[in-house]
Amino acid sequence: MSLTSSLRALAAEARQRMTRWILAHRVRARHPTLRCHPSALWDYAFRDLSAIEIGQSVSVGAFAEILVYRHTEHSAVEGRLSLADRTVISTGVNLRAAGGHIRIGVGSAIGQYCVIVAANHQLLPDKARIHTRWDEVRCGVVIGDNVWVGASCVVLPGCIIGDNAVIAAGSVVTGNVPAGELWGGVPARLIRAIEHGATDSAATA
Repeated sequence: MSLTSSLRALAAEARQRMTRWILAHRVRARHPTLRCHPSALWDYAFRDLSAIEIGQSVSVGAFAEILVYRHTEHSAVEGRLSLADRTVISTGVNLRAAGGHIRIGVGSAIGQYCVIVAANHQLLPDKARIHTRWDEVRCGVVIGDNVWVGASCVVLPGCIIGDNAVIAAGSVVTGNVPAGELWGGVPARLIRAIEHGATDSAATA
């Protein structure tokens, strides 16, 4: 690599770092009770900050990546992100709120290295998968109040997880999870109803 190319690459990286710092600063300034680790990455259009709704005392951990695009060429569905009061987004979580609305309810916790995706590419015959438009019917994710999504889970577009549900670590959620149930596996299935006062930390860590 030539010296000129190296300098251009360094300049581009510096601009990207500055842009990310500005975006994160604007989110924190708009939401003063937000507790956000400095390494968390926010990616959104400057004029679309209103597409991000954050309640009181929300926590975002180190190296989380949060993408929110209200408009995208891949879908006519608006992207939005809503984090209710006391939501916890743990280390390394990836939230992709484009082509759909991701809603996470009061007091819910998203475990380390989870991925939550609002929209996915359509599967069309003989079409390049990565270049197809996104599915505009099965899109968005709703996670209710007091939900615990264990570490390294994937929640796919169109899913609704009911209040007080728990998703076991390492699961892939492809459908709706009723309130008050423990689900786990790939794809996630019902393990059992959550009884009042019962605990099962081994399944959900």
